[in-house]
Amino acid sequence: MRTWFYAVLAAAASVLASCAPVQQGEPALWRVADADSEIWLFGSVHVLPRDIRWLNPRILAALEGADEFVTETNVEAEDFSALAWRYGSLPEGETLASRLSAEDRARLAQAVDETGLDPARMDRLRPWFAALQITYAYAARRGQSSEAGVESVLGARARARDIPFTYLETPEQQIRVLADLPPEVEAHFLSVTLRQVEEGGRALTSLDEPWARGDLDTLSRELDRQWAEAGPVIHDALIVRRNRAWADSIAARLEGSGSAFIAVGAAHLVGDENVVQLLRERGIAVEGP
Repeated sequence: MRTWFYAVLAAAASVLASCAPVQQGEPALWRVADADSEIWLFGSVHVLPRDIRWLNPRILAALEGADEFVTETNVEAEDFSALAWRYGSLPEGETLASRLSAEDRARLAQAVDETGLDPARMDRLRPWFAALQITYAYAARRGQSSEAGVESVLGARARARDIPFTYLETPEQQIRVLADLPPEVEAHFLSVTLRQVEEGGRALTSLDEPWARGDLDTLSRELDRQWAEAGPVIHDALIVRRNRAWADSIAARLEGSGSAFIAVGAAHLVGDENVVQLLRERGIAVEGP
């Protein structure tokens, strides 16, 4: 559960993807450095089809030369599942169906039927948590896996070289990104998810190839379209506020010494107020696209 929550939260913020496999991956990679520090920034996809090829020697060299591997949060934390279910469950006596329009109730019933999710269990979930369950279930049906995602693949490499892991957020901070949404926005988040899967899941399958090619223009345009549908409150919660906090964290790292490889969802490194842009606005030189 911990792995899929992280994967799908980031997917909500960026990508769940699958199309034809890319022949040779060249995902975008940025470098920030001063006299005694080096930081690599890599936009990740947390859930991927197993046959997509994206890992290349440049990415590996950057990771293997780092003193630490930094990701969004520790999905292996013992309390991650308990926190997710605590924040994601409705109060006793309330149901998910009671929070939805008739149209979304029908969409939800169809999605639950198609994915084999437990209807009774789903009816006990808050809308944001139900949206994550549905998103992951559809991703799994398409052959996508968090085990094939960037953090899992690079994390295995980092462990093999005894590179320490550090994190930008605590598990509770990450979970509350969605758990703290206002009720009407939370319901909208589920509604958008249900419309996307009803339409064939294009939004869930449109970003892996441009990401793997390093095609930031296409990636940014598609994400802009998705954020327009999601709305400004969701975009601010999932992307903008976190980008600002992470830019602060990266700038603080430059005041110390050493090297780090930082992997965050690709949506955090393109579009308005992305992390790279925020660093450059501070006068920090960032090498890369």
